[in-house]
Amino acid sequence: MTWTFPAPAPKGHRVNPAKMRDKLHRRARHALASVACAAVGLSLACANGPAAEAETAVDRVQPVAGTADTLRRGEFRSLLLLTGELQAVHGEKIIVPRLPRWQTTIRWMVDDGAAVAEGDRLVELDTAEIAGELDSKVTSQEQAINQLDSKRAEITGQVAQKTFAVAQARVALQKAEIDAGVPEDLQNRKEYQEIQLRFAQAQVAYDKAAADLQGYQRSSAAEIEIARIEIARTEREVREARQAIATMVLRAPRAGIAVTSENRREGRKFQVGDTISVGSRVMEIPDLSKMMVAAGLSDVDDGKIAVGMPAVCTLDAYPEREFPCAVVSVSPVAQEASFRSLRRRFSVRVDLEENDPQIMRPGMSVKVAVRTQQRADAMLAARSALTFTDEGVLLRLANGDVTEVTIGPCNALECVIEQDTSAGTGPEIDR
Repeated sequence: MTWTFPAPAPKGHRVNPAKMRDKLHRRARHALASVACAAVGLSLACANGPAAEAETAVDRVQPVAGTADTLRRGEFRSLLLLTGELQAVHGEKIIVPRLPRWQTTIRWMVDDGAAVAEGDRLVELDTAEIAGELDSKVTSQEQAINQLDSKRAEITGQVAQKTFAVAQARVALQKAEIDAGVPEDLQNRKEYQEIQLRFAQAQVAYDKAAADLQGYQRSSAAEIEIARIEIARTEREVREARQAIATMVLRAPRAGIAVTSENRREGRKFQVGDTISVGSRVMEIPDLSKMMVAAGLSDVDDGKIAVGMPAVCTLDAYPEREFPCAVVSVSPVAQEASFRSLRRRFSVRVDLEENDPQIMRPGMSVKVAVRTQQRADAMLAARSALTFTDEGVLLRLANGDVTEVTIGPCNALECVIEQDTSAGTGPEIDR
């Protein structure tokens, strides 16, 4: 190791030993300070330089005070922290019912987290638009009924006229048939032919009148059926509109706590005045006896947790309570954290092994410490005693020796030493 000393003093100039000693001490402290970052696991400022420079910097690392237990054997745990919120596994969902239009507006809703009894009002939807449409539908229904009555009266008159025409044609046909029955010998040839011609014409007229009556009856029956279908359609629309108005007040199916659902488009919970679609969940009455944690795993941490990993859940409102839990599912695809968000995360479901309905409420924030790795009786080294270089990882032992080691998984405080390392073993760097 090379030390730089001050230039010799000019002749005739007397050097002050105390000042020289102070200057050397300041330079030594400056050299030690440049290595302090390496003692806490940061990269050396000269990591891209020659290996000799890295070794010289490591050689200046001093044993950390109070680290007599730099190496120890014990249980290793690596934790990954997630944030999430409590949700009920089961609950009564309050859904916007089927309406004439696919969207409506929230006119009133109960406060989020309010205790409700069975049958209490939860949400009132806007009925103004549907009420206006109901008036027009009732008018259309009345018009369809009037048109059916008019069509029936018209058909009745036409059928009477055509029936009378058939009766007249039948009488004419019968008369012509009688005349045509007179023997040819009793008439001259011309009269006989004329009578036969009139009989044939009467037969044609009767057949035509009868066919006209039958055709009109069939067509009029089809017109009546069309009018009835139109009436049925208008009646259905009126009935649906009235049912929609009756169902615009959403009531609690059972007693519990009303929890307002999230409006993902706005990035908040639903409020009065929001537009909501048919089939959307606007509120829920959860079952507090069985809760879970809906957490999010950032896409940059993909693969760090898996189903079945144990964890410890802590409610932010009750930090002194810890609840054992476990990872149950991880979504295969990362999605936006919120509407129009650029951040993506995997949805993680964490089930609690025990529940406390007295303090647990849906929506409460939860910290989830997932135990990603665990080793029993592992050789552990404090991260403050490790130095990371281009050539490998160096460990400063409690006796001051430095040795190269191979490390395994690490947490915030310690790293696993893969090979057995004891004092005095391993390649020691010359000082």
